[in-house]
Amino acid sequence: MMIRINLLPVRQVQKREQGRQFLVLLIGTLIIVGAANAYWYVWMDGKRETAQRRLDDTNARIQQLEKVIGEVNNLAKRKKEVEEKLAELDKLLTERKGPVKLLDALATSIPKKVWLNNFEEKAGSTIMSGNAESYDDVSEFMRSLKNIIWSPKGMGRVVERKRDGHWRVELIQSGEGSIEEFTEAEVKEKGFFNNIELKSTTVDAATKRVKFDMALSTNMKQ
Repeated sequence: MMIRINLLPVRQVQKREQGRQFLVLLIGTLIIVGAANAYWYVWMDGKRETAQRRLDDTNARIQQLEKVIGEVNNLAKRKKEVEEKLAELDKLLTERKGPVKLLDALATSIPKKVWLNNFEEKAGSTIMSGNAESYDDVSEFMRSLKNIIWSPKGMGRVVERKRDGHWRVELIQSGEGSIEEFTEAEVKEKGFFNNIELKSTTVDAATKRVKFDMALSTNMKQ
């Protein structure tokens, strides 16, 4: 008589065990993949932050360099303006249309946005013409001319009129641009330029600059 053994329960147990092992393996794989992805994300985020910091630092340096370049360009522009004005005055001096003291006084008086094209001095009377960026610049030029005075120590430019009656004066002929104080009585009515009169003004249609003609008298003797 042959004995029959039912192996079905054993196979079912094996299948369940295999299923659990597969599930454990799948879960373990998912955990490893998730951890790897998390590590990769953190690593990439760190690189992104590092790159962003470097980019911010680079932009900050670029802004600083642009500021420095802007300042250098401004200095170069101012230097060019001064050189142009000195060239104009040298040209006028070469043509012997005015004495040295008058040129010194004019060079000190001319604002940045005013250019002289010509001037002639004869027997204490001066006529000149030039261009300015605006009418305000012409007015500033006239005020600057009035501030050139004779002080007890030579030609100077008034930088401040104090309430106590003293004037702070930048000495032009000292060569050092030193500033000293004098009483109003010491410098009153000793202006270098007097009777300043604006003869005419027109606006150039092309450049929009103001053309002006001016007349004044000069006191070149202290």
